[in-house]
Amino acid sequence: MNFMIRIALQLLTVFFVLLVCIQTIVIVLAWLFWPQFLLTGNSSGHYGIIVVTLCALLFLLTLLLIGWYLGKPVYFMMVWIRHLANGQYDAPQRWNEIHSRKKGTLKLPYAVYKELFEHLGMLANTLRTNERALQESEQIKQEWTRGISHDLKTPLTYISGYSAMLINSEYQWSAAEQREFLSIIQQKAAHLQELVQDLNETMYGQIPLKAEEADIVELVRRTMADVSSAPWATNYFFVMDPEPCRIKVTCDPKLMTRAIRNLLVNAVVHNPEETEIAVRISQSHDRTAEIRIEDNGVGFSETLVQGDADRTSAEHSGLGLIIAKKFIEANGGNFTVSSRPNEGTTLSIRLQVAQR
Repeated sequence: MNFMIRIALQLLTVFFVLLVCIQTIVIVLAWLFWPQFLLTGNSSGHYGIIVVTLCALLFLLTLLLIGWYLGKPVYFMMVWIRHLANGQYDAPQRWNEIHSRKKGTLKLPYAVYKELFEHLGMLANTLRTNERALQESEQIKQEWTRGISHDLKTPLTYISGYSAMLINSEYQWSAAEQREFLSIIQQKAAHLQELVQDLNETMYGQIPLKAEEADIVELVRRTMADVSSAPWATNYFFVMDPEPCRIKVTCDPKLMTRAIRNLLVNAVVHNPEETEIAVRISQSHDRTAEIRIEDNGVGFSETLVQGDADRTSAEHSGLGLIIAKKFIEANGGNFTVSSRPNEGTTLSIRLQVAQR
């Protein structure tokens, strides 16, 4: 209400000043050209027409002045709103021109609409922030979908491998072996169903977490047993060396399992057969649990390790490291890579131990 009252008072002031100016001009002209009219009040028709015409012209001039006074800042705001509608959230090009150089305040007549300019500035900042948040959200959605698409390959490989073994006529599998193969196929089919359900997960600008307290040692042990039992990993040597038998951390078990599985699968896929893959788990005095995945495989360039993490992953291990890194960081952990050509690779995951 204060804003509206201030605008109304300023506009009334403008009208009053212009009206006084017009009256003054009319009186001065009438005194110069028709003094008898002011002294006696009598005039001929000729002079009356001149005075009426002069008043009409001055009235039109007043309307033009008022239109210019009110329309100039309104036009400026319309142009600004059109830029906002087109996704241009920076200040208009003439923004500095409508401010005084010394005080930095709005010039007349723009100062009348000071609050409107302030609100337009806040609107521009809000739209810019919302657009940035939307872009980040869309990027996370794309990465989430791309990660699930990548993870779908692992259970499909199990299903394809074990089904090919079952239908291979060169081997006569026992009933127990067939049941074992079918059980693994069923487990991986359930895993596929979980991943497909994750595609429909609602995203709100970040990776969806369902954090709970979990034993990271048991989680890593199950994941390593699952990867090492795959048909394509039979010629790789897996070793696990946990220092404590149990370490409780707060994380999303499903996402952490996917992260560790990706790292172990990478160690298999990107290294030759008979590579040794060791998993070591320890707990430091600062209540931090560390999971180290070490292999003596081909490794990769140290310059890649020191460079961008996504570039390292893309050139060496596809999406595996990217997905694992994002899931680990989403769970509040830290992920580092150390590797050199022909000297193997060491992957380190550090997580905070759950408070007791």
